[in-house]
Amino acid sequence: MRLRLTAFGLLLIFITLGATTSLPSWAQPPSAFSFTLQGSSMSACWIYRISFSATQGQQFTVRWDQNQTGVGPVSLNLYIARSAEVDKIWLCDDGPVSLYWRDGAYGTVNWAAPSTGGYAIVLVNYSYNSISGAISLTTINATLSATAMGPTTVRRKPPVCFSQVNC
Repeated sequence: MRLRLTAFGLLLIFITLGATTSLPSWAQPPSAFSFTLQGSSMSACWIYRISFSATQGQQFTVRWDQNQTGVGPVSLNLYIARSAEVDKIWLCDDGPVSLYWRDGAYGTVNWAAPSTGGYAIVLVNYSYNSISGAISLTTINATLSATAMGPTTVRRKPPVCFSQVNC
């Protein structure tokens, strides 16, 4: 009888220890990048790019936010595109050929890679106000290697002129 009580007591201790120890985390800590984008001009807009590789079906969470400024939140465009599309020449008014697009001063996107390959997150400031903030990229059950590139400029479409005045 005493042996049973001892075994039962040890079992309770092991169960309690097992319940209080933390389980391993499956999510990698987010890769966070701070950005500052100048205000756009009539001829160009500023972008910030994060390049990464993914396997088909790999899940990502992208989160972006802004530091508070005197002008209030500035709407940004966030694109997720294949790296090859971002490397092509594109105008900031149209954005790159993308797999995902969202407009907002801040937000969170859950996205899965449609195929294995190189991808890029592109944040575009169309506003004439400068903005700074942070963007983070998290993946589950995988190691993430992301590289920030920017800020840099992309050309805007030339203005449409109906007369020679102001052109």
